[in-house]
Amino acid sequence: MRTVAVLGAGNMGTALAHTIAGNGHTTRLWNTEPDVLEEIRDRGTNSKYLPGVTLHELVSPCWTIEEALADAWLVVFSVPSHAVRSLAREAAPFVRARQAVLNVGKGLEEGTRKRLSEVLAEELPRQQGIAVMGGPAIAGEFARGVPTAVIVAAPDARLAAEMQGTLQNDFFKVETSGDMVGVEVEACLKNAYAIALGMCDGLGYGGNTKAFIASLALGEIAALSRALGGEERTAYGLAGLGDLLATGFNPHSRNRILGEKLCSDPDWQEFLRTRTVEGVAACRVAKELAQRHNVPTPLLHAIHDMLFLGEPPAETMRLFLRDFRYG
Repeated sequence: MRTVAVLGAGNMGTALAHTIAGNGHTTRLWNTEPDVLEEIRDRGTNSKYLPGVTLHELVSPCWTIEEALADAWLVVFSVPSHAVRSLAREAAPFVRARQAVLNVGKGLEEGTRKRLSEVLAEELPRQQGIAVMGGPAIAGEFARGVPTAVIVAAPDARLAAEMQGTLQNDFFKVETSGDMVGVEVEACLKNAYAIALGMCDGLGYGGNTKAFIASLALGEIAALSRALGGEERTAYGLAGLGDLLATGFNPHSRNRILGEKLCSDPDWQEFLRTRTVEGVAACRVAKELAQRHNVPTPLLHAIHDMLFLGEPPAETMRLFLRDFRYG
């Protein structure tokens, strides 16, 4: 068995570390919060980010990146999109060319509008083996053995297959792909559109309306992904459709909850002060990309205007639904 380093002990990083360790691999988990690492060491739990799960005994907490990366064949980046560049820069002195890198965070870098694999390639220039993960993976579910499927995309099919072999087991399935652009772009976009699905809940719309919005969202995701160089078929698989459904219909999804609060809670911005909600930044970046590439995205624009221009959600959604026409 092999050694894997996971950088970031949030819910996703911890759940992945637990899953990889359960496959028999020594797994080193690094984080910036000493109290989280101490609890993992002393109790084998991470109650702050993954409550109710006792971690596999092969998960070892690490207080330094250097310690975590020593002898690891695979380095997993599991941090919010805004932190990827700074973490990669910090890790760069310890990442060796022979080590593979897998990014599981979802988003695009604000300001540069770059995909996170591009950010990693800039900060880890010696590293050629960079892959990304997407798909419907609610950490609290697969950490408990709930059947889950994700997609890993890499420029090298052999690298993707190696990662598949490390991650996959009886309940955690891993599809492989060469479409890194599609997987990354769709992983980002679904967060923005999940906010709209949450708005449907906050406004009391039924299943008909929510399914209508989901179908419009998927169409816009596919169109924008294609314009950026992704393969259209990727949008209708795990990376696009699957992730949109999991994020937009799961009651615990932060993006969905934000959309619900946007329509029902005057203090909805307080929710953003205590949690990372990737869909907010994703919406801003995606709107800029849609305009740059002349891709019509009326639903995305409506979400943007409610989030950033103060447009009233109930009236904006009512008018959007009233005025929309096919053809």
